[in-house]
Amino acid sequence: MRGLRRKFGIAASLLAGLGFVGLAVAPAELKAAETTTFKATYTISIGTAVVGHASAESRFNGDSYVAAISGSTGGLSRLVSDASARLSGSGHILGTSVRPSAFKLETVEGDFGTYVRMAMAGGRITNLVAVPSLAAAADRVPVTPRHKTGVVDPLSAFLVPIDHPGIVSGRAACSRTIKVFDGWTRFDVQLFYKGVKAVDGGDDTYAGRIIVCGAHYVPVAGHRTAESVNDLVDNDRIEIWLAPVGHAPLLVPFRIVVGTKWGDLTVYATRFTTGASQERASLE
Repeated sequence: MRGLRRKFGIAASLLAGLGFVGLAVAPAELKAAETTTFKATYTISIGTAVVGHASAESRFNGDSYVAAISGSTGGLSRLVSDASARLSGSGHILGTSVRPSAFKLETVEGDFGTYVRMAMAGGRITNLVAVPSLAAAADRVPVTPRHKTGVVDPLSAFLVPIDHPGIVSGRAACSRTIKVFDGWTRFDVQLFYKGVKAVDGGDDTYAGRIIVCGAHYVPVAGHRTAESVNDLVDNDRIEIWLAPVGHAPLLVPFRIVVGTKWGDLTVYATRFTTGASQERASLE
């Protein structure tokens, strides 16, 4: 079952990108700006069995954001343990780039917990607390300072800014490599274009065009070479489906799929709503 747990861990990192509970703050000279609100609920399943849920709520305004996500898993004790996680973060959206400034992660699994706090500037980790620390191992690929530069945290990893709202080129949205540091390990998610689908949603969900990106997982540092990562590296069944956030120039994941021998591990939106309003900006 170790392989599935590893896949679930990667999917959890991808799921973190769904957590855009954002409050964006416009520059002081702007008196008012349109705020886009995004609310979503996600279900996590393996094959046909539901094993978890997560929720997200966002507000985007100006070039700054504050984000959070909470979720839990359980039900299939031999495959996925009972666990809960809470992630939060903040940063800026500069053109088509995301620049995180802070990230925090807390997880609980039985009597075991983890904690990460990172401060970031210009894509570089400036301060890091990660508990527990990585155990020393001769076959572990060491994390060096260069692995903490030019990266994003898991929460902001799949916030996809675009040039403008409206019809978006799927190839442009998917043709990117996301360099992620989660507090312990450094890995890449290499996206590539697979196609476009139409989603016919009901009440409180999304209906419209979905961009489907395939993904390759590439371990960079912090992992142990003796651990079984080849099944993830060689996995050709990883997809991220991207949907627009209202009229904002943003895409977020609507669905994530990671193939396993027990069936697809799928994270999918059961509620996905957006709205816009005029709000007076404020600085905190």
